[in-house]
Amino acid sequence: MEPVDDSPTGFSWTKSIVVLLALLTALIHTFLGGADALQPMLSAELPDAAEGGMHGAWHIVTVFLFWSCFAFWNGGATSRTFAGLWIAAAIVFVYVGISQSGLTGLIVNPQWTILGLTGALALWANRANVPQ
Repeated sequence: MEPVDDSPTGFSWTKSIVVLLALLTALIHTFLGGADALQPMLSAELPDAAEGGMHGAWHIVTVFLFWSCFAFWNGGATSRTFAGLWIAAAIVFVYVGISQSGLTGLIVNPQWTILGLTGALALWANRANVPQ
């Protein structure tokens, strides 16, 4: 089945917005999040195993976020899978935020908003690619 396009030329505004949101998220994570979250963690007095694990996880997330841009652009089953992972990550941030600080945790850790929105829009952009 052909992907849903927003214009007769085959250009999809929805897919373009999803890719831009994913790219924006990856760039914010890389350049602003590093100073906001990664550097304080690396400066803390953590055991080497904990610090190394979290540092590695940070870079794995960076790769995932940038790779998502390609997955969302290409569409299809891979895009739907990545969309599901973004929605799952949003649910994790909701859980973490509420567990740590109650409802104010949703403001302290607002990542759930962009992750959930991008994942949902990616599913929407690929709605015609679902096998019947």
